[in-house]
Amino acid sequence: MQTAKSLTETSASAENYGRRLKRRPLYLTGAQLKIVIVAFANDNHTAPLKWALEQAGYIVACWGGLGWTESRQATLSFNSDARMALGPFTVDPGDVVWIRRPNPPVPNPNVAAPDKSFASEEYRWFSLSVMYLLEHLPVRCINPYSASRMINNKAVQLCLAARSGLHVPATVMTNAPLAVRDTFKDSQRKICKAFFPHIWKKEGSEALAVTETFEIAADALPEDEVLTYAPAIYQEMVVKAFDVRMVLLGSTAYSYSLRTPNEALDWRQEVGQGHVSIEEVATPVDVEKGVLGFSREAGIEFGSFDFAVDQDGRWWFLEVNEEGQFLWLDEFNPSIHMQEKFLAFLTLPKGASRQDIENKQDEFPSWKDYCQSSAKEDVPEETHLVAPILSVEP
Repeated sequence: MQTAKSLTETSASAENYGRRLKRRPLYLTGAQLKIVIVAFANDNHTAPLKWALEQAGYIVACWGGLGWTESRQATLSFNSDARMALGPFTVDPGDVVWIRRPNPPVPNPNVAAPDKSFASEEYRWFSLSVMYLLEHLPVRCINPYSASRMINNKAVQLCLAARSGLHVPATVMTNAPLAVRDTFKDSQRKICKAFFPHIWKKEGSEALAVTETFEIAADALPEDEVLTYAPAIYQEMVVKAFDVRMVLLGSTAYSYSLRTPNEALDWRQEVGQGHVSIEEVATPVDVEKGVLGFSREAGIEFGSFDFAVDQDGRWWFLEVNEEGQFLWLDEFNPSIHMQEKFLAFLTLPKGASRQDIENKQDEFPSWKDYCQSSAKEDVPEETHLVAPILSVEP
């Protein structure tokens, strides 16, 4: 057990936050809570959140996923109970494990050529053993790996959303040309989107091409063979008044309107260019009820939900990303304080209320505090694999 520790003693690297704490000292008592983040420490969300947690007196351990190097090794042992070591630290009873962004397993590159396939499969299966075991240890997992893999599937999402009472646009997922053409027989406007984002980049160029949702008409469909090149999602188009990004923190839903100057069909590219305005909006009672029902059936307690709101004020479920980004909300509107809300949720017991979250959020420095600190310069360099969503063309 550690003695009570003033948070002002740990905030020297964040001058602005330090001044605020001196006016309002906060204290931790008892054993310090350890937060295990399954992601590289220099991940774009891990780095600021790790810093903020440590400023508030918490212990944070990051593990990027299974690999052959010492920091990425893992050990599972079983006697009377199951134990886990990830790199230099152990996963202990009472820890909170945030499965942020585990990287694919990396076998030792020096394995003999005839053994590479065997070694890769062994690494893959051991990596799955680690990830699935986490939810069976006496720790809190956000989100359980089994739930996250299941819900990271757009077909399952639409099925659960409709079952939970949320409005879902008429949708066809297919690689069959006849099914595609049948989709366009009614008079409704249609959009086409990919199952997963992808980026194309030319060698020696910084120019990027990215997948983007787009409107398509029947007379613009390519020939049948082209429709078999890649499956796609064809969906009834919602004529939007605005978009909504909702962040679910346990039993609390925070919703934010997204508006772009050109009323873009796909706001993601506009966000990347800084062309979006964000404001908090009230979540309709029926939508919140549907989202909470969805999360219970899916087995998740955290996720970023996307909705389109039509001209009549009806909210249409589009998708959920259980590893979804959320700090960009604070970048565009610092009054949102999503960083502090998420960290309050992460460090509170499961089932904490909105009031619990908002009472605790002042313990943590903000995204703005992080940006104004020297912490960015101290982020460790770590080698990431080439993302599977990136194609480099000659």
